[in-house]
Amino acid sequence: MKKYMLILFSYGGLKKISEHLKKKIKQHDKLVVRAVMLEEVPKLSEHLISDIGVLGKKVVSDVEDSVVDIYQDNAKNYLEEVKEMAAEKKFKLNQKLIEDHDLDRLKKEIKEAELDGIFINFSHNEFISNQVKEEEIKSWLKKIELPQDIFYDGKKEK
Repeated sequence: MKKYMLILFSYGGLKKISEHLKKKIKQHDKLVVRAVMLEEVPKLSEHLISDIGVLGKKVVSDVEDSVVDIYQDNAKNYLEEVKEMAAEKKFKLNQKLIEDHDLDRLKKEIKEAELDGIFINFSHNEFISNQVKEEEIKSWLKKIELPQDIFYDGKKEK
């Protein structure tokens, strides 16, 4: 029995993540999923909408609400899909939707989990990448020498 962890910072390219999981995870393995909901997602729209004056505050607020709703729906839908995959492939599953990204707590959980491998889906979006402290995570993972598959919005890093 092997134990893996999937950390989702991005909810793009989830179909490819699922295909990868289906190839890697076998019956009786365990998958720990941490779906991180970033607190600052609404500010992402500030990068998309540079001038509130043109569109008006109400439109910008509506866009922010839509971005958050879509983001949360994608996360919840994907967790349900992983649950169905676990039932079908008969592997153990421990999943959590994390509302607040605490890098130190995540590092501690990774260390204590005694994993055989980790899968991480980062985002190509610079705002999200900075918020999750992507470079710090990657640097730390190199130090602990844990086999890892890194993705960016579902595309595997070479």
